[in-house]
Amino acid sequence: MITRLLTIGMLLLAGVCQAGLQQIHGEYRFGHEVNTFCSGEPEQCYWLINTRAETRQELKRQVADHPPYTPICLTLIAELSTEKTDGFGADYDGSIRVQQVIGRCHGEAPLMDITLKELRHHRWVLNRINGLELAEYAIQLGFDAGAPPKIIPDLDFGEQNHLSGNTACNRFSTQVTVQSNSLAMAPIASTRMACPGFPGELERQLLLLYANTLRVSFDDTDLLLSDGVTELRYRLKDWVN
Repeated sequence: MITRLLTIGMLLLAGVCQAGLQQIHGEYRFGHEVNTFCSGEPEQCYWLINTRAETRQELKRQVADHPPYTPICLTLIAELSTEKTDGFGADYDGSIRVQQVIGRCHGEAPLMDITLKELRHHRWVLNRINGLELAEYAIQLGFDAGAPPKIIPDLDFGEQNHLSGNTACNRFSTQVTVQSNSLAMAPIASTRMACPGFPGELERQLLLLYANTLRVSFDDTDLLLSDGVTELRYRLKDWVN
């Protein structure tokens, strides 16, 4: 009886797990409440589980030069399962455990590894937030329609990892590091002027974002910073001597 139960259990487990580790090609997506890999014909999508932190970071690095949720074809060593997970993963066909990221599929543009060298001695002015111009973003937040704030937020990258700029209200300065397409700011020192209305709210949101490690990428000549939920698009606008 015990042997029979064990046999049934093994058969059920075999129906859940597919072929162990295998090399697979498919589209990886990362964004707010999205961490999925889709492959096959017909297409099936799997929720990422039980994957080492360094492998998760490598997956994010592979998509860092694109906006959140953009599907990027990757080749992985991974294990697929038809067993669904709880929470957000319940909406997908199963789960995936990634052992190794081999890289982008053949024909995909190679990932550009951005460093401070590409940013240094340049000034970037905030142009859009989640695709909206600042005046449109103000309306979305419930503020009166009108022109953008008098002081447009900017980032000015200098020597020795120095970064300065403004947040639509106050000037700030900090040290910055850029590695593996991730940008991190040290604690910020800033002036302490109070700003009512949209400039004050914009400053609050920017400071919260700047406290996180952000994905950094380029779109043509625009600089993109994202935490996976909010995307900041900066336009190159160097100082004129």
